[in-house]
Amino acid sequence: MKLSRHKFIRRLLNYYRTHFDIEIPFIILIDGTFAFEALQWKIQIDEQLKAYLETEQIICSTTLCAIKETELLGGIGFGAMLILKQYDIVKCNHYPSISAEKCFQQILIKDTTKKYFLASQSLSLREYCHNHRPDLPTMLITHNAINLERPSLNSRSIVEEKKKERTNLSKHESNVLKKRKHELNLDQDENNGEKKTKKKHGINPLSMKKKKTINSINQTVNNKSEKMTRRRTRQLRMSSHLKEHLKELQKTFSIKEFFHKE
Repeated sequence: MKLSRHKFIRRLLNYYRTHFDIEIPFIILIDGTFAFEALQWKIQIDEQLKAYLETEQIICSTTLCAIKETELLGGIGFGAMLILKQYDIVKCNHYPSISAEKCFQQILIKDTTKKYFLASQSLSLREYCHNHRPDLPTMLITHNAINLERPSLNSRSIVEEKKKERTNLSKHESNVLKKRKHELNLDQDENNGEKKTKKKHGINPLSMKKKKTINSINQTVNNKSEKMTRRRTRQLRMSSHLKEHLKELQKTFSIKEFFHKE
């Protein structure tokens, strides 16, 4: 068996131990459907239950009604009948016998030992136990192995209610607190203390954009037009010896007349 499966089973058993006080030895109540499924998969119920629940203190049990139900099935239920006859018989006092499902329901409702486990493939029987006995662990065979079902919604809701009751104060505790507050004048301070109310703040002016006036719009348009009309003029840079040479040429003739000749 894998380690994760071991952890899952331990968590479930600890859940039932802490919240519903299940006790050892565990009494596994087995019906004909569970025995028939174990026979099909060739499962030895005693050995696998001890390995699965990690304890030797297990008592496999059934009722006479469950045995007689397998006898009435004839050859189909013969192997399941032989398996059930090996186990301890729980007295049900049903004469004539009734169906195993109704028999188990009556036994589990009257039970107060908190030691029973239900092992059945019947969905209706397990749902009945989830609704009427949320503290009862239920088991079935799936994928060639015995599996313990998760706690039902009803059992989880009961556990949550118990947790709330533990955290909430009782009437006696609340009365003691009120008297203690009255002695220390804490109740007056609570009544006199004014509750701070949050003031409504206005809009942050920095987060608001200023409205653009007509003059500002015109200024922006004019600035853009001026920028478009402006042209960059580049100045010619000349070295000092060229400038001196040009001055000497200007003495003899004018440069403008030279370039404007036809």
